[in-house]
Amino acid sequence: MLCSMLRKQRRLPLIAVALLLVGCATAPKNAEEFRQAMRSSPFKKVESFEVARPFQDVSSTLRKKGNECLARTVRWTATSAKYFNTRSGVNTYKPTFVANANRAELHVQLKRSAVVEVGSPPDGFYRVVLDATPMAKDRTRIDMYALSIDDNLIRKAMRGWVQGDNLGCPDL
Repeated sequence: MLCSMLRKQRRLPLIAVALLLVGCATAPKNAEEFRQAMRSSPFKKVESFEVARPFQDVSSTLRKKGNECLARTVRWTATSAKYFNTRSGVNTYKPTFVANANRAELHVQLKRSAVVEVGSPPDGFYRVVLDATPMAKDRTRIDMYALSIDDNLIRKAMRGWVQGDNLGCPDL
């Protein structure tokens, strides 16, 4: 009985690693897969709302602010006094803007040098995808998909951009 319990306990870390790798291997490879994953996730962060701005204004703001604020490389260093060690890395944010007459999209990907990102797209995992579609003459529908609460700064900035009332950049 004791040997059986010990064997099962040794398998638990292997099972956890296997599940983690399966999750990474099935990570969204493009914006559409990311949208679908966020819609079906129990932890989804999907936000839909309308803004009282013409689609063309929203689209041009997203194009401008996406490049101005989100095309960033952030170098970081963290020191642990408890363990006397220092870690550092580079986080590279990549915005992609895609638009036509009926839709504007802003995708944000994040690539981390300090993390082995198994199964990620070449530019890193998708963090936020925002879709804007024209409604009435002066109204635009916004659908925003986010990976985690860690992306709240980006989401809050994007919300301000589409509403036209806060054009500041998030502190990445």
